[in-house]
Amino acid sequence: MFAAFNPTPDGHLRESVGLEFESFSPGQVFHHRPGITVTQDENANEALATLNQAALHYDANYAGATEFGRPLVVSTLTLQRAVGMGWKTFGRRRRILGFSDIRLTGPVFGGDTLYSRTRILAMRPDPEDSGCGILDCESTVTRAGGGEVAVVSYTQSVWRRGCGPFAALGY
Repeated sequence: MFAAFNPTPDGHLRESVGLEFESFSPGQVFHHRPGITVTQDENANEALATLNQAALHYDANYAGATEFGRPLVVSTLTLQRAVGMGWKTFGRRRRILGFSDIRLTGPVFGGDTLYSRTRILAMRPDPEDSGCGILDCESTVTRAGGGEVAVVSYTQSVWRRGCGPFAALGY
């Protein structure tokens, strides 16, 4: 009926959470929407939370004298957005197993709206948990209006259909 909803025994609709491992295949590309606009407040808070004392991230006067001309967003915030924007697609993720490559290919500034897309590179059984499968993914982050700012390659474990906490909840 509705792709993102499943009927319940009492006639209601339950919103589905992510895709099961079996729904993926190598070569698929998922465009994650909506995008997210990064604010300078988020940037300053991330710099402080990660003890990043580089004035380039929160001192506009200092940053104005650099090649960027204004404060640069902390790379950890860009990385969080790269992976986090895929939450609807990868809502059945058990865990991220590791990052194999992180490339920051362009600057990000407060006020930039970011979009992410993820390509499935490969998939295989999880040798440690038969209820899961492993996906090799590459997420590319772009700025609204064009311009790539990051490419992140990572591996994640995703629950198979009928397995994990989602099965117990009737999803």
